[in-house]
Amino acid sequence: MTEIVAIVGGTDSGKTTLIEKLIPVLKSRGYRVGTVKHVKHEMVFDQSGKDSWRHVEAGAETVVVDAQQGIFMFKSVHSDHGNARRLKDYVDKYFTDVDIVLAEGYKREDLKKIEVYRADNVAAPVCLQDPNLLALVADAKVDAGVPRYGLEDVESIADMIIKLAG
Repeated sequence: MTEIVAIVGGTDSGKTTLIEKLIPVLKSRGYRVGTVKHVKHEMVFDQSGKDSWRHVEAGAETVVVDAQQGIFMFKSVHSDHGNARRLKDYVDKYFTDVDIVLAEGYKREDLKKIEVYRADNVAAPVCLQDPNLLALVADAKVDAGVPRYGLEDVESIADMIIKLAG
């Protein structure tokens, strides 16, 4: 089963930056990495009026755009499961070619988490009481009861993720 680790934190805490730094480190160690970005708002798959947008609007369950640099897929989701179960379901189904999935967001879900915390952003980390919190990546000393890493300690964070992936 593919290991999923949610990178969580407040707005502008550095979640995307951490993921950008982790991907090449994990890849350099032989791991295949996928990512998922969780958004709370509804997203538009394509520009209004474009062919793929029109396919979605017409009711297609799955739309793939085959572009020179890769394929882009829209998959209609009909699920009564919560976000974490849905994520695990589609990682199992669509991420068969990766070893580790870094999921940005999902801070309220039942997933293993690494929280990115910047003291000037929010008063306190949001996942301190979460039993799924694996580590805190922070610019301040915080007693979280889990390992704490600096914002630039990407190699050590990657070590921890690799241990999870087995």
